Amino acid sequence: MQNEYKGGQLVVKVMEEFGAKVVFGIPGGQTLSVTDAIYDTSIRFIHTRHENGAACAADGWGRLTGEPGICLATTGCGATNLITGLGGALRDSSPVIALIFQNKLPDAGKGDAQESNHEALFSSICKAYIPVRAASNIVWSMREAYRVASTGRPGPVVVDLYRDVVETQTAPYEYADSSTYCIRPRTKPYDEDILTAIEIVKQSKKLCIWCGNGVKLADASEEVMELSMVTKAPIVTTYNGIGTIPGNFENLVGPRSRHGSEVTKQVIEDADCIVLIGSTLSAINTNRWTIKAKNIIQLDIVPENIGRHYPVSIGLVGDAKKTLMSMVARLKETGYKGSSDYRDEIFKKKAVWEKQVYSGPIVDKKATPVPPIALIVELEKLLKENSVLAVDAGNPGAWTHLMKMPKNITYMKPVNFGNMGFAIPAAMGSKAAAPEKEVIALLGDGSLGMTLAELETMAREKLQVIILVVNDDAYGNIKQEELFKTGKERYIGVEFTSIDYIDVAKALGCDGSIVRTAQELPEAFRKARQSNLPYMIEVKLDGSFSVWPEAF
Repeated sequence: MQNEYKGGQLVVKVMEEFGAKVVFGIPGGQTLSVTDAIYDTSIRFIHTRHENGAACAADGWGRLTGEPGICLATTGCGATNLITGLGGALRDSSPVIALIFQNKLPDAGKGDAQESNHEALFSSICKAYIPVRAASNIVWSMREAYRVASTGRPGPVVVDLYRDVVETQTAPYEYADSSTYCIRPRTKPYDEDILTAIEIVKQSKKLCIWCGNGVKLADASEEVMELSMVTKAPIVTTYNGIGTIPGNFENLVGPRSRHGSEVTKQVIEDADCIVLIGSTLSAINTNRWTIKAKNIIQLDIVPENIGRHYPVSIGLVGDAKKTLMSMVARLKETGYKGSSDYRDEIFKKKAVWEKQVYSGPIVDKKATPVPPIALIVELEKLLKENSVLAVDAGNPGAWTHLMKMPKNITYMKPVNFGNMGFAIPAAMGSKAAAPEKEVIALLGDGSLGMTLAELETMAREKLQVIILVVNDDAYGNIKQEELFKTGKERYIGVEFTSIDYIDVAKALGCDGSIVRTAQELPEAFRKARQSNLPYMIEVKLDGSFSVWPEAF
């Protein structure tokens, strides 16, 4: 006979079933039957200082591991604080399961404490919203959440649990292996479509490869590089594609975003054929769809993404890794040898572009406050292979466009939702997922203000993250946009008083030091790596170097 379990226990049973290791969140009265059940398991509950921190930590976990990060919040105001973080996970394809809670079923709609319409609030910001009104439906609902979050284009799923369902109702449970209800097939397109794509490639004189987040999700970096070597095609990435190709790969030109660069834009617009892999061609990557791209071979796991913003010559629906393996094998079988003329032309232009970008006061490593490219040049030297770089919205993320990433680094940034306050909790989630990896959070003082309290969470949980705060005493990106659009220093709502963030970090249980010139950064990193605490490096940044309208 199957054992009966209370609803809260059933939630946790299924989490154990699919291998959950950590839950991020803030408990409330309605959640206690679940958090109490977690107490008797090996699952670690990390209580954050704000629910948005929990959502972004779960997002960071999902981006790094490919497995759903899990966050939890109570009814109403607790649940609504998850929304921004879940929006980032949705727009950047990160698997997350959010457990939220309702009051008791008999009281629904009566105006009970903290009551809100969760379905109306969450339905537009997740892949699926699953209300659970009976304990008999909990096991299916949790398995469904795992399946939907993990498959196709990953994303967040919200499970809404009623208080009496998890506190007093019971239902039987029988273990099931997650592989029986969550299938992640490695499919490839029809052979005739692959052959058509290959013929288009062969006829092209100026071929480029444009790769996005789908390359990372499919673990297809090696296959992209092999296709590039066979075809001699230069590679451009999206922002979510940063880190998929090592910075020292000979055919990598760099990323394209709304802030640059000229050379990657030229690669795309001059090409007579583009192999587009795992990108929806969002507004950020195409300057709101003004970039001119033609003769596109679009490869994506989700059919709805193909041709959504740009017409395609052929659409390939399937797994990027398997599809690229097939394309490369067939190109080699036919003895195809691509021409390097276009690639050589582009890299000559890139050399001229780099000379312009990496010159003048903006690269002065002795200057104070620190010029942004001087900082980026020094930071690039300090990054390690197999590490994590969690970058926030705003100017710090914009300047990372120029960095040559080491091999197997995981770069994560809130690209398409632009939710500030991402980097610190995402770094926290990443470090919890992979304690052996070096994890760096890169953010501005504006984003820091939104997540400063999570430094206490990091310290309490002994998550030794390096927090690199780029401080210009402002919402720097918007301050620069105001100047760009008005032509005058008509600043409103963007400037802060100066704060000693290192003292604040120390008060919250961390350590840290201030950097006033870029050449001081290596010594600050040496101290950070020797510390047994989360370590903040505050860089006094020269905010006069603008990313508007295009920085590079």
